[in-house]
Amino acid sequence: MHDIHCPNCGSSDIQPRTVKDRLRASDLRGEIFELALQLPVWTCRACNLCWQGQEAVAAVEAAYQNALVRRSPSRITTWNEPHF
Repeated sequence: MHDIHCPNCGSSDIQPRTVKDRLRASDLRGEIFELALQLPVWTCRACNLCWQGQEAVAAVEAAYQNALVRRSPSRITTWNEPHF
């Protein structure tokens, strides 16, 4: 694990944790949907600052891309098509 320091006070007494979050996004058809995901965050024990790093950005992007694949038009059936 790389050495992480608080961007506020410079302390290295950092606690990683994961928080649940929900984000709104839209698919390629413009339909809005929600993503439920868990994001990594950092908390400084010295000054209590809590922040998200690049890991959180990567987690959001991965969740969004996975949701788009699941929602792709080729994977969606209409009510007229047979459902097995």
